Amino acid sequence: MTDLHLHLLINEKAGSGTGKKAAEHVKHYLNTHHISYDTHISEYHGHAVTLAKQLLNSVLAPWSSKLNDTNTHFPLLVVLGGDGTLHEVINAFGEHTDIPIGYIPCGSGNDFARGVNLERQPVEALEHLLQLNEPDFYNTLCYKDNNTGDVNYCSNNIGIGVDANIVATANHSTAKKQLNKLKIGSLSYLTAATSVIFKQKGFPLTLITDDETTAFNNTFLCTTTNHPYFGGGVALAPFADPKKEDMTIMIVERIAFPKLARLIGQLLRRKHLASKYLHQYNTTEARLISNTPQYGQVDGEEMGYRTFDISFTTKKRLFWL
Repeated sequence: MTDLHLHLLINEKAGSGTGKKAAEHVKHYLNTHHISYDTHISEYHGHAVTLAKQLLNSVLAPWSSKLNDTNTHFPLLVVLGGDGTLHEVINAFGEHTDIPIGYIPCGSGNDFARGVNLERQPVEALEHLLQLNEPDFYNTLCYKDNNTGDVNYCSNNIGIGVDANIVATANHSTAKKQLNKLKIGSLSYLTAATSVIFKQKGFPLTLITDDETTAFNNTFLCTTTNHPYFGGGVALAPFADPKKEDMTIMIVERIAFPKLARLIGQLLRRKHLASKYLHQYNTTEARLISNTPQYGQVDGEEMGYRTFDISFTTKKRLFWL
């Protein structure tokens, strides 16, 4: 077991307040077991980026297996938050992929934790983290906005279409604020889905890979991912693997509601891959173009209502998981 000094980056608001409770349990465990740590509290959207960059420039260090032979405390950043908090940290690290990130999930969706088979109870996740001797590589997505030239990273997926529309609708609903106060904010997405799923229209989309260019005229959902889950545990791409270098692109066509309801039922039972209205691609590089404005989301965060021209690759990154 490697000797660690933990830097806990905590989003107390994650999971409608779950983050604060998780942090209390984690700190109690660390105090009881005399494990050294510091805390850094993310107080607003984007704050985790600032905190992670400050730690990156001051105390964090690249991993080397030789560190196991020393008596020094290795400084490890451990994120306590949801998929959105992890998204901020990964983008703060950018090209510093050799500096490991620990993660204790306490959000409402926790899709990344599911994708890497990470324990979702905070103390159990901490115990697992402390038992490890070294980090391991997992693939994340690297995506370039060809309209702006901006390059960013994500740990889960990027969606264009109905899933992003649901995220935007839920985030701007008055119901979400009320449900958050009751600690059941995730229900706002279910409420939004019942409305959006009928309103989302099909849209043209072009997919370009090394092998082919494919045009879709009536897209309902397009998700690019490197692990199976989206939407808080729905296995849209059940065979996607974050240990492999390729990504999975899932495209669903807009179809009449009876057929769509059947497809959703198949999805929940993991029987959806045989549907002729669903198209799956596995590739190491891809480009997606949507010339009509649509909603987009990345790791559950809004990308706005706009046109899209995005190029994708994968990027190996060290995680202490």
